[in-house]
Amino acid sequence: MKIAISSNENTIKSQIDQRFGRCKYFLIIEIENNEIKNVNAIENEGAIQGHGAGIKAAQQIGNLEIKEIITGNLGPNATAVLNQLNIKAYHASGDIEKAIEKFNNNALEEISEIVEAHSGITNTSDNNNENNNNESIVKNEKVFFPLLNDKDMDSEISQHFGHAPFFGSYDLEKKELKIIENDLNHTDPDKSPIDQIQEVVNPTIIFAKGIGGRAIELIAEKGIALKTENFNTVKEVIENWDKLEDQTQNCGQEQQ
Repeated sequence: MKIAISSNENTIKSQIDQRFGRCKYFLIIEIENNEIKNVNAIENEGAIQGHGAGIKAAQQIGNLEIKEIITGNLGPNATAVLNQLNIKAYHASGDIEKAIEKFNNNALEEISEIVEAHSGITNTSDNNNENNNNESIVKNEKVFFPLLNDKDMDSEISQHFGHAPFFGSYDLEKKELKIIENDLNHTDPDKSPIDQIQEVVNPTIIFAKGIGGRAIELIAEKGIALKTENFNTVKEVIENWDKLEDQTQNCGQEQQ
């Protein structure tokens, strides 16, 4: 059996890229009796497409006669092609090796919801949705916030990403916000704060004001979108979702 996994690097030690059409590599994994027999990395032809990245990536996988893939999210165009080719898609994040283990144990969830990736996103809200004028709200997206306090949607966003007192996870489809205390271990030699955040929250998008350069790099490596803008509360961010910009500026906080 051969499966394909969207990856941000070209080794099995890589992280799963949450983007399908725009991932840098596909790892082609041959599995026999639940054991990995061969790993081959190929560059994703869709990553260099101006438009139609998902379609090109899905066609490339189909040409390799692969019938099962593991990725983060799928857009409607890629989904349509994969369906035509009878290719099943499963959702996973984090370490590729762990995802393969879960795949072998039938523990991965098959992707059934069609979503857009982090660019070109579309509105999935109905006419009664309070955010129905927000063209960027999509299904299956979870936003991570560093917070100063626990005041539900009025919680204030911290300027210091890794050392915020609280963390918030907002489900854009369900319109639910969950807030937890920050208990990141910044001295863990095996897991960075970003790794720990992914394990606990598994966000597809991170909103940050002040964030260090290393954290920006780690977030990009994991295929997670990073957004910013000068809004002060969770409510303001969600209400002005279409005004957010990609966060690329290093504020000098290298303790992330």
